[in-house]
Amino acid sequence: MQLYNIGVVVVIAQGFYSWRNTQKGSWFIQALCAELQAHAYSKDLLSILTSVVRHVAFDFESNVPDSFEMHAKKQIPCFTSMLTRLVQFTPTTRAIQN
Repeated sequence: MQLYNIGVVVVIAQGFYSWRNTQKGSWFIQALCAELQAHAYSKDLLSILTSVVRHVAFDFESNVPDSFEMHAKKQIPCFTSMLTRLVQFTPTTRAIQN
């Protein structure tokens, strides 16, 4: 069996919390959507995922002042790549028209 051209993204390591905003959704999905909207056609997928990891790690922090154990906590996603080529998205005709 050949195991290549596989990418795996893990939102958080086992045993840790994945945080989310009750109105905006998970930190990871917020960061992924923002990066894709800004750079889907100008950066390759691994560069986008690296930016997502940085965005989640540095720009988000839990806000639960009533709970010392849960307040001011961070999250850091990770990804593993066995890709043999860069993945670059290209706009469709429909995307260009919008």
